[in-house]
Amino acid sequence: MKPQQIILFPLGLVWGIIAQIKRTLYELLNLRSVGSLPNIVVGNINVGGTGKTPTIIWLYNQLLTLGISSEQMGVLSRGYKRQTKGFTWVNFNSTPDEVGDEPLEILSALTLQPSSNPMRVAVCENRVVGINRMRQQSNPLSLVLLDDGFQHLRLKHDLGFLLCDYQKPFTKDWPLPTGRLREFPWASNSASALIVTNCPKDLSHQQAEAFQLNLKKQMNRWMWLPRLLSPDKSVKWEKSIAFFCTATSTPSSANGQAFLSSDSPVYLITGIANPHRVSNNMNGYQIVQHDKFGDHHIFSKTDINRIILTFNNLHKKHPALAVITTRKDYVKLQSIWPNNLPLFLVASHLEPLFDSDKKISQLIKNFIHEHKIA
Repeated sequence: MKPQQIILFPLGLVWGIIAQIKRTLYELLNLRSVGSLPNIVVGNINVGGTGKTPTIIWLYNQLLTLGISSEQMGVLSRGYKRQTKGFTWVNFNSTPDEVGDEPLEILSALTLQPSSNPMRVAVCENRVVGINRMRQQSNPLSLVLLDDGFQHLRLKHDLGFLLCDYQKPFTKDWPLPTGRLREFPWASNSASALIVTNCPKDLSHQQAEAFQLNLKKQMNRWMWLPRLLSPDKSVKWEKSIAFFCTATSTPSSANGQAFLSSDSPVYLITGIANPHRVSNNMNGYQIVQHDKFGDHHIFSKTDINRIILTFNNLHKKHPALAVITTRKDYVKLQSIWPNNLPLFLVASHLEPLFDSDKKISQLIKNFIHEHKIA
């Protein structure tokens, strides 16, 4: 541990214990509510950057292949950093201040054309209330995907996927403010399966098996408190583990009609938790400069003026220079971006490794069968 982490260690311990007491009380006192619609929860234990939004999009497409129509599905998010409260439907006229940036990104990704019937996406800090409101539709939903709902204990999770970053597994971290965890790693035991994201594309079977064995070994060391609290002193951490790598789409214009050739020099602008995940996947492009803003950054006119100034200076040396941003950042840039400066978008998406898609699909099939979704 670093000296600062050693000083903060007691605070991290207190944070983790409080989180565990809260989770335990919800379980023991049966305080969780059964949702009025079947739900699939995607979440993490650590703070930000594990790929929840790409996972929601991948699960949506997987559900489509299993015969669930887009009209049957909805997505519910808390709308992180929005300036409003309560339940709100997300549409193409919504702003990041009203609903947050990630719900707008999800809506954009899951709706082919703004003129078509949009995917039903909503935000509500209380997921039980949010699901109830989403159910009250003339064209009723069959299920709801919950973006970042693992710590929302009021709702009973029907199917829960917990994300773990391959590069930074939560088993090697500690609760806030000492580390980056929202709660102790043993909370992962309440998930249905673990999805390991950000894996190397060339990950071998041997490396995956070694990671899996090491993760289980570390988790079973972490299980001392659950064993202490449980009548079954031999309780172990046993989870199905799926491996996914992250790929980046070819940069395209906002309308998807123009694409950027791979030999182009680019000026990359990001406001996400893991900006290097985007830049490292842009093989073939010459990144002249990468401006990294904070996660969920709300761009201002001052930011735009500085970006234009930087572009003009870079353009003198690189006449073919193109500006690229992420789909998540575009929803915050589009209203203030100058019309005379072309902007290209990239989007991250998950690609399963080995038989991971089959593992997750089987869990989803069981979920569909159990809840009689047709």
